[in-house]
Amino acid sequence: MGDPVLLDRRLTIDEFLAWKPDDDRRYQLIDGVVRAMAPTRRAHGRLVAALSRFIGNHLADSARCAVETEPGITVPDSDRTFFVADLAVSCAPHDPAQIATPDPILIAEILSPSTEAEDRRIKVPAYLRIPTLREIVLLAQDRPAVEVLRRRDGAEWLQDGVRGLDGVLRLESIDLAFPLASLYRGLSVQSGG
Repeated sequence: MGDPVLLDRRLTIDEFLAWKPDDDRRYQLIDGVVRAMAPTRRAHGRLVAALSRFIGNHLADSARCAVETEPGITVPDSDRTFFVADLAVSCAPHDPAQIATPDPILIAEILSPSTEAEDRRIKVPAYLRIPTLREIVLLAQDRPAVEVLRRRDGAEWLQDGVRGLDGVLRLESIDLAFPLASLYRGLSVQSGG
């Protein structure tokens, strides 16, 4: 599983990004600790693809903003945390040398039974500290339910929930709305929220 010496101590982001594991797993760095990411279920992949398609099509004519899947996310005042989100939107100019997504305005995570607690307890509080971030989207993968955290007045965060296939997801940060039925189309999910 890679160089055990590196895994026996806390790493910086630079050390983590220079680390070359000898397996095909994906990893994140959380407070200096390398953490393997569990393989995703098909529903997870389909939700990421659908959300990326809706956002990408909406932003297709934008000269500035773009959607990214599996973006690297860093947080202010930490050189020991490098998350891999499911999706992000950034309006920063593209730089092919960058590994982390700069200045995200929207971050989305697909919640699964194996990741929900960590996403809510570790990732979301860290994301709240990103000054450019305007929305955090948390999607359930087993039912049509979405939670959106929105920044108001530069500091306050408000929570909004959308449940059921007749619900509409509104992403104010990019001025986009679409029905949950379209997002969850083709997935075997519980119909209620």
